Amino acid sequence: MKTKKSLVIFGLTNLVFLLQLYTPVEYSVFHTFSKITGLSNNRKNKTILIWNSPQILDTAPFGFGHEPFIAHGCEVSNCIVFDQPSILPLEEYDAILVHVHELWKTRMPDFHRQKHQRFVFLTQESPISMHTIDVAKMGNLFNWTMSYKFNSDVRLLYGRIHPELTAPEKLEETHRMIEAMHLPSARNYAANKTRLVVWMASHCATNSLRETYVKELSKYIPVDIYGGCGNLSCLHSKTNYVSDPKCYDQLETQYKFYLSFENSICNDYVTEKFFEIINHNIVPIVYGGANYSQFAPHHSYINALDFTPEKLAQYLLLLDANDNFYNEYFWWKDHYRVESGVEQMARHAFCDLCKKLHHEEGVTKFYPELESEWHPKTQCRYFSSWETSA
Repeated sequence: MKTKKSLVIFGLTNLVFLLQLYTPVEYSVFHTFSKITGLSNNRKNKTILIWNSPQILDTAPFGFGHEPFIAHGCEVSNCIVFDQPSILPLEEYDAILVHVHELWKTRMPDFHRQKHQRFVFLTQESPISMHTIDVAKMGNLFNWTMSYKFNSDVRLLYGRIHPELTAPEKLEETHRMIEAMHLPSARNYAANKTRLVVWMASHCATNSLRETYVKELSKYIPVDIYGGCGNLSCLHSKTNYVSDPKCYDQLETQYKFYLSFENSICNDYVTEKFFEIINHNIVPIVYGGANYSQFAPHHSYINALDFTPEKLAQYLLLLDANDNFYNEYFWWKDHYRVESGVEQMARHAFCDLCKKLHHEEGVTKFYPELESEWHPKTQCRYFSSWETSA
């Protein structure tokens, strides 16, 4: 009898797995399976529902079900991700993730919430793009936040830079490593690079007025522009998309500097425009509202907002004329490890979310208001015309 029961459970397991892969799982099938295995009632398995737009790149690369937590090596793996609200009764989910920037397509979940449930405010967009969302009406709705912000309950970061064992602990050590880039034995990152500055973008009119800065900079030094905002394209890219890895591979062999300019100047808002570039052998010139020293090693990037366009052009020409000075910006390459891309972003976030659900079972909190953290007036900087603090 035990053998027959095992075969039945095995068969149902595979049936549900196939249904999850190829068709939406019908509630009746999954509910029957849950009763047999204890899946929905087993508090060892925390259930996570992506309420809306589960297919977008912020979260979809992680995968659905329980297996991704094993495959991604999560420290705590007893969790299951669902992409269909009807698979379980809404009252049974431990966490319900709401893509707030996608709420214009749907509504908020509306049911009698249970004490153990966590509503998660999920976004990777800056407050500038929240024009369709009234955060003033979202008080006491969400328990946790999951976003690019450093103070999020669960960090959903576009990239991470990890120190290795040889990374310096003190600024004095950092300075010695920078000076070592002048030695004859040091690698010359400027070798064979014939072009100076490149920018790749498809969003050409922004709140940050980055396009105005680029236009001003172009008056003093040549800036090659790829993508929809320029007339150049990558030889090996069919999409000409700004995050195409093949484009980055091509550009790092030709150019010394890349304009990693954000479309919004908001606190902590650092996107793939920075992390994908710093993961290559090209110096990023950043233009954003974050404290970049929280994200990257000292002297690994240039901040455009520290200069006027004219002064920045002069500084870049100085670096272009002296390979030793240019190479200083790569001192950290052998001592840190960069993670970039949507896969790492989703992996870290869901692993951390699963761990948090298990470790904070009895802790309940609500955000009484979200304006202080998510309204553009409190989080972002606007330009009426291009200006600088330099």
